[in-house]
Amino acid sequence: MACTTKKLCVHTQLADRPASLTEAVRCFLHLMRKPAPPLAVLSNIKATRARVAKAQLRVSCNSEFNITEVHPELCRLLGYEPNEMVGMSILGLMSPVVADAHASMFRQLKRAGAGERCQAMQTGHLRCRDSIVLDADRNPVPCRLTVQLRMDLSSELVFNEIQGKVSQSVPRGFGQYIRQEPGLHLVDAKEVACIMTDLANTTSFSIQQPPRVMAELLHKVYVTANAVVEREALPYVYIHEIVGDSLLLLCNAEFMGRFPGRTAAIGIYVASKVQKAVDEMLRSFGSDHDMYLRIGIASGPLCAGVVDGRSFRVFGSTIHLSQRLESMCPRSQIACCSRFAAQLREEVDRDAMRLSQCTAELKGLGQVDYTVVDFLGTQLPGQNLELA
Repeated sequence: MACTTKKLCVHTQLADRPASLTEAVRCFLHLMRKPAPPLAVLSNIKATRARVAKAQLRVSCNSEFNITEVHPELCRLLGYEPNEMVGMSILGLMSPVVADAHASMFRQLKRAGAGERCQAMQTGHLRCRDSIVLDADRNPVPCRLTVQLRMDLSSELVFNEIQGKVSQSVPRGFGQYIRQEPGLHLVDAKEVACIMTDLANTTSFSIQQPPRVMAELLHKVYVTANAVVEREALPYVYIHEIVGDSLLLLCNAEFMGRFPGRTAAIGIYVASKVQKAVDEMLRSFGSDHDMYLRIGIASGPLCAGVVDGRSFRVFGSTIHLSQRLESMCPRSQIACCSRFAAQLREEVDRDAMRLSQCTAELKGLGQVDYTVVDFLGTQLPGQNLELA
């Protein structure tokens, strides 16, 4: 049966298809959902990006995923000269993790036969979604766009809005339970990396400063970490919650975006980037303090959802373990649970990290073996942007 042009969408029978192509398409489909983005207005987006002319800004790509046509106004908004984007790979507009996921999906779709590809791409409605593209200076630009991927693997992206901020939201399907009567609306996630960060030695600093200085400090911590997350990995990593001077980041949460087999590589890469960026930012608060960012990572199952009618939350011992490990973190290193460390050994080259085995008594958990990681890499481990 001949295949005509199709629009990519979620299909209820996706789980019954061949595993390899199914997983590849899932990596792309999560981006058709509206992810749960960070909670604050982006500080590095110019006000002129808050409004886009009603004319749709289109980008067309050939079957090799190279840009063949682009609206001049979009070039201007992203900091490119007219037609400078023509000939670029569409992957060049994506963060490292998102580009890696898309390249993996593209490779598997290119290898798939017509019948298998036709099965994986069923007709449906295109959906607007909040997303991140990178401008000419590699700064994150929040936008709303739709994507059409055709059967010959040519594609078209329509930018409906380029925003000055990312709206507050929760994963698709859970917004209807916010500001409602309390109920139990949950989803289980089998394998998520919880990345817990905390500022060390803030007590002595805070007693010497007025409360406003502490508020400014925590704002800068959030903005710094958020900029890294958006530039490198959103929605595969996102800042889920802020508690005091701690941030909880979730990596490869299936209710947001999942890249199978890459949890540890993505998690350690983003955690290390966040740690270095925040430690650098802390130097702006003078040299008479000893503050630094501690990070603990635990991977495992968790439960997420709305239980109080007020907010989307996560639950489970994986979160508690990441909190305890964070307290054991040495300066400029990352404390990881044994499960996450085992994943690291499978996903990351040993030359890119130094591992130290440790054991400690952790509150409520007893004697726990864990690994301290000194990540030496500067690039996303195992990234493969080849499309052949």
